[in-house]
Amino acid sequence: MHIWIFQTGEFLQIDGEKVRPMRAINLSEYFLKNGHSVTLLSSDFSHQMKKHRTNKLKSFQVSSKFRIILIPSLGYKSNISIKRLLDHLVLGINTFKYLLKYKPDNSPNFVFVGYPPIETSFFITIWLKAKKIPFCIDVKDQWPHIFLNKAKGNLKKIIKFILSPYFLAAKYTLNQADFLTSITPSFLQWAENFSKNKSPKNQTLYLVPNSKETSEKSLKKELSWWEQIIGIDIKEKNKIIFTGNINNAYDFEDLVESLVSTFLDKFKFEIIFCGEGECKPRLEKQLSHKKNIFFPGWIDLNHLLALKKLSIATLAPYRNTNDFKMSIPNKIIDSLFFGLPVITGLNGEVENLIKTHQVGYFVDKEHSWSHQIKSCINDHKKRESLSINAKLIHKEKFTSDLIYGNFVKFIEKNY
Repeated sequence: MHIWIFQTGEFLQIDGEKVRPMRAINLSEYFLKNGHSVTLLSSDFSHQMKKHRTNKLKSFQVSSKFRIILIPSLGYKSNISIKRLLDHLVLGINTFKYLLKYKPDNSPNFVFVGYPPIETSFFITIWLKAKKIPFCIDVKDQWPHIFLNKAKGNLKKIIKFILSPYFLAAKYTLNQADFLTSITPSFLQWAENFSKNKSPKNQTLYLVPNSKETSEKSLKKELSWWEQIIGIDIKEKNKIIFTGNINNAYDFEDLVESLVSTFLDKFKFEIIFCGEGECKPRLEKQLSHKKNIFFPGWIDLNHLLALKKLSIATLAPYRNTNDFKMSIPNKIIDSLFFGLPVITGLNGEVENLIKTHQVGYFVDKEHSWSHQIKSCINDHKKRESLSINAKLIHKEKFTSDLIYGNFVKFIEKNY
């Protein structure tokens, strides 16, 4: 089979060997492993690095069966902004132009379309319907509904009116797909209700990273980097870590309040915030007097894998917005793989995961960030139990073979 995958906002194989594989890399690799040919279409602009890869339409023949097409767009700095909407519009138009010029000598047998962006998904849907090519839409965000989250009353009505073309395009796109996939059962239900697409083939496709352990050969070198360049104590396994974009998707205020208090001063531990983003300067300033808190910026995969060897838990201070409540972010699943209990106050799917399977520390009115961090540091027996549970539930439910391997088999059987 010839498979097309359209996916933006993620690292690609051409970004280097030390990047974290997500949907685009993992799914393409599983199709290739099963002997299929794959064309991966993506934006030339890197969402993570916030920079253009080539600044033009570019094709990379990675192997005899694997090609990557980069489509140019404007780029943006803030994840929720007018500039990002314009970027997606230009990306959609440029994608449509590429498709109109595409010679049908090697048309796909099936297309996997990542959603959002709305505009690109919409234009691809129009082309696929015209060509009668089967496809699914993989829903990972509540676009354009996300723009209404903070608005109320008349302002919300005005914004919804202005964005009405986006709502229409989004609904049409999801409705016309042969079937929908989404990152959790809750998210899939939302997508079905919004689009009225009730296909019996609709399915949950958890957003699982292709997690792996670091080699012993690499470990010594990477730990040396952490000690000499960043200054952490590599002799102690007492690290609580955050990894990701340090942006407004997270609510750091209560966490910071706990970290700047004297309550935790008597305990020996270190916290490492790995990543960049618009919230980093303020967060770094608020915590600058704390000698046990570090901000190494973006780190490569090998550095991260080594750090996890010294870690006892991960921080996940996600905002309690509707989209996050319906999600199990890939960082949560990655933590399960490494047996790192999650400390979070995110309601919904993640809260249910933590409380049902006992894989973390849940922050609420009765259990503050300070309380849960103290529990994590002090109660070794409980922490070890949570760690074992985390590894078990990952093996039972969230492995790449289970998610991507079974999806490839489903496509082979049905298309």
